Amino acid sequence: MMETEQISHLIADLSHADATQRRAAAEELGDADERALYPLIQTLRDDNPGVQDAAMRSLIHLGGEVTAYMTLPLLREGPYLRNTAMLIIKEIGPPAIPLLRTLFADKDDDIRKFAVDLIGEIKACDYSWDLIRLLETDPNPNVRASAAKVVGILRYREALPALVVALQDDEWVCFSALEALAEFGEEACLEPVGKLLTSPLSALRYAAIETLGKIGSARASGILHAYLPKANDMEKNAIIRSLVQTGLTPAMSGIADSLMGMLKEGEWEERLIAIRGLADIREDRAIPVIIDIAGSLDPSDPIDEERLSAVRQALVSFECVDSVVETLNNPLIKYRGKVIAIQVLKEVGCTGAVPHLVPLLEAMSVHVVLAAIDAVEHLAENEASTILSSLRDHPDVEVRDRIRLLLEGSS
Repeated sequence: MMETEQISHLIADLSHADATQRRAAAEELGDADERALYPLIQTLRDDNPGVQDAAMRSLIHLGGEVTAYMTLPLLREGPYLRNTAMLIIKEIGPPAIPLLRTLFADKDDDIRKFAVDLIGEIKACDYSWDLIRLLETDPNPNVRASAAKVVGILRYREALPALVVALQDDEWVCFSALEALAEFGEEACLEPVGKLLTSPLSALRYAAIETLGKIGSARASGILHAYLPKANDMEKNAIIRSLVQTGLTPAMSGIADSLMGMLKEGEWEERLIAIRGLADIREDRAIPVIIDIAGSLDPSDPIDEERLSAVRQALVSFECVDSVVETLNNPLIKYRGKVIAIQVLKEVGCTGAVPHLVPLLEAMSVHVVLAAIDAVEHLAENEASTILSSLRDHPDVEVRDRIRLLLEGSS
């Protein structure tokens, strides 16, 4: 425990002419007791940012309900002090929660909103019905919107009826209610959320689409799929993203053209969504496009490596379909793409691909030849030695070494 004389000396130094001295005093007072609280709060008004920061950190370190109580009046100050107070109270955490409840009846709309926002930041509250009452009855839409968001963060299921009613409230309250409902994933809310797809406000329709996607049930997917023909381009992409993340079914094959458009023209995030969706519905015409895109990736690039892994996983899900095998003979597919196609066929055990692999043993690209050797060895079993023996005198040393080891192993 810091001695009284030392505390008094440090408090006096908070008024020192030298900012370095003031900052050092503010830092040390973080190990004092409640006697340092008021001087530190006053020091938040210091004209030196370093001193201000030291005072803030010391108040956070002292913590506790008393610190929170003495900091609350700063919520009525200008932006800097208000934001600093909110940061201090947030870091103090649960001990501040009982004090925030008293602010729900404040005449100042901003103070009520700050109190609700802080509860959301702290993520703790033991008076859920007071929050729900704000959502239902507060005269200020910003406060209602904050209350809607926070009951979602805190997962108050008793707030669900109020959130559904809030879907008919002011636009911003509705947005927050949708955000909260997405947290619950409650199927009982699907119908009122789905009704927003008829809203004249495109932003609300888009938010409703995202909420239905996050709820992610079969019923939610059905609502989205039914709305797809009426959706604008931006909405279509959001719907498709949601449907893919939920899991497409063959019955949704009508969206194949939209997925193909995303695959060919979208950014990488959209392309990956399209690839997953096209694999779900087993859209064969996507295979050469997917393989060509995969071939454009650089496996030595960490970002491309991650993308390539996702693409390969999708291709494997097609298994041994003719469209994958046919890419081996497609002159438009570059060598990297062919290597990926060969590796996929090997992974899925596609023995029917062996006749198509044999011509590739004479390919110009050594990478293709090596991939074909691996695949033939894996797929052709007892016939591999015979098929590959013609490569004994291949001009590439790595190919010759691979064949030598293979033939020695089979002898």
